Amino acid sequence: MNVVFIHGWACGWQDWTSVTSLLPVNVKVGLAKLPGSPGAFPLEGAISLNDCAAHVLSEADNLDFDNFALVGHSMGARIALELAANWPRRVSRLLLIDGSNVPEDPDQATSRLAGQLEQFGRRGCAETAIESMMVNNLDPDQRWHLVTRVAQHPTNTLLAYYYAMAAWDQGDFIPALDRITCPVTVLQSTSLDEHETRRSVIAHPSSNWLDVIRARVSLAEIRLVPDVGHFVMLECPQMVASWIQKIPQTDRGDHCGSFGQKTKQKSRWNLT
Repeated sequence: MNVVFIHGWACGWQDWTSVTSLLPVNVKVGLAKLPGSPGAFPLEGAISLNDCAAHVLSEADNLDFDNFALVGHSMGARIALELAANWPRRVSRLLLIDGSNVPEDPDQATSRLAGQLEQFGRRGCAETAIESMMVNNLDPDQRWHLVTRVAQHPTNTLLAYYYAMAAWDQGDFIPALDRITCPVTVLQSTSLDEHETRRSVIAHPSSNWLDVIRARVSLAEIRLVPDVGHFVMLECPQMVASWIQKIPQTDRGDHCGSFGQKTKQKSRWNLT
């Protein structure tokens, strides 16, 4: 069984170690390292989430993964959708962890972030960003490592990925969903409102991300995760590992059909 993990904005492959340490030896793991992230090649110039998807696919090719499950967190969930939409025969199933949509257009979103970086510096912005992600359940060392990873990203890298993320949300989110043909599971712990304020998904179960997935991915299994912040894989690594371990050993992606095939069955909305 092959599984590829994709980290979020300003994060890194290190976010998955708590999960991968729980997996049995028969699971072959690929940890995507997006350009510009800690331990990866530098990012030069602009990038799109389609570029990111192609980069992840290249990394899977290097591991000889012909077919694989994809696990993506936050921005990584977007990249996972983009990859599965464009290369459906390669992806057997998706696990999307606490995705969201940037409420502003790309230019406004990037301009706002640039102002914050100029005012507070990378470390100050990193501390503010991580604290906004409901990380009170994490221990101080985990929070420190998260902040440090954000601060390690060069300013141009933070801005380039934020623009790419906002642009994908605005123009490519729905088209990607409409081309998904493999099973999709969503683990959602937080909800991002129109002011980019993050709150518990249990108290606020409606967001553009969830509402559009419910409406357009007929067989999506949506699990709301109570009392957990944005980094589900750090707080609940066993939950993610269990999903992987339940993938059928014979799963080779044969269920994937042509683009846009859907059934009329409603989404399953489970409360974990």
